[in-house]
Amino acid sequence: MRYLYLFIPILYMLASCTEEHREEELLQPRRTVLVYMAGDNNLSDETYIKADSITAGWHNRRDNLLIYRDARGGKGTPSLMRVVADDVNPRTEVVKEYPEDNSAGAEVFSGVVQDALSLYPAQSYGLLVFSHGTGWLPAGMFETPRSVSARSIMEDNGREMELADFAAAIPDHTFGFIVLEACLMAGVEVAYELRSKADYLVASSAEILSPGFSPVYPELINYLFEDDANLKGFIHRYYDYCNALPDVYRSATLSLIDLRAMDALAEVTRTVFEHTESKTMETGTVQSFDRGSHKLFFDFGDYMEQLNPALYPKVKSALSKAVLYKAATPSFVNVPIVRHSGLAVYMEQANYPELNRAYHRTAWYGAVSGNADDAEYADERGYMNE
Repeated sequence: MRYLYLFIPILYMLASCTEEHREEELLQPRRTVLVYMAGDNNLSDETYIKADSITAGWHNRRDNLLIYRDARGGKGTPSLMRVVADDVNPRTEVVKEYPEDNSAGAEVFSGVVQDALSLYPAQSYGLLVFSHGTGWLPAGMFETPRSVSARSIMEDNGREMELADFAAAIPDHTFGFIVLEACLMAGVEVAYELRSKADYLVASSAEILSPGFSPVYPELINYLFEDDANLKGFIHRYYDYCNALPDVYRSATLSLIDLRAMDALAEVTRTVFEHTESKTMETGTVQSFDRGSHKLFFDFGDYMEQLNPALYPKVKSALSKAVLYKAATPSFVNVPIVRHSGLAVYMEQANYPELNRAYHRTAWYGAVSGNADDAEYADERGYMNE
């Protein structure tokens, strides 16, 4: 009997510890999401609209929603802000200010990411980036594909970041998802570069027309904080909004990409290339997402099917695992959208020799061409940082 009396308090203590542990789990933030706005450019005014729109819909008192904003000079100090939930008046409070610098620089971007992770730890993390984007393309080549330059994503007062630098600045296997509110970022080249940076990517094969996500941000931001981030709902709500707009404003493409499936997609693509005599095609025969005269962004599924119809079923199977959800309006401004596989791709063209050389320096090209470990390939990748 004496042993029984001793045992009862022990059981009580164990039950109390378990209960306390459960309470701690309930109180710990489930997710921290960083919204990174590189707006020291002609999108400066939009960063304020977007921040206000995001804040207006925030009523979550448990999780962490952070906004880093760098607007055009004279409109405030670059700051990391926390969105504070308030049923009457949601607001932002500055938690850290930064010196004027290049917000499209990898060092600045990496520093802000690290600050967000260290200041607001949580069970999971998400990243949303707003700025200019041209997919994998080096700076300037979107408008003049025959020029030579070195960078491709985000813009700060004319300075842009190379896609490889953007990826390198993001810690591996930290973010559950990355959302890119930037033009032309749903390319296989982008997704492959980011494959070890997050589980999922939300991005657009075409451009994103202003004002982008702003009108529906009060709803969209909350999809990112569901127990399992509702990225499909995020895409569908934006698509519904755009699809109801009149005339050319009824223009949108958006995809949910499983980055963990990109290695398998690269492997089957390499097999297709090994069994296909030529990888070049007439650009006018493949679905393009470009509004201008330069055709640089093509539908990956359409391209692969026309390239090798016999092997396309293998590609289609891998593609179905990589693209979990996609939505597109019937056209994008002046471009009919007949095919939308959810991923875009570049096709090498004789008219753009310098762009072709730049393409050979992408990680995707290295994977599908078999040149990833070649010395020449490594040298070319280094050239991108000159």
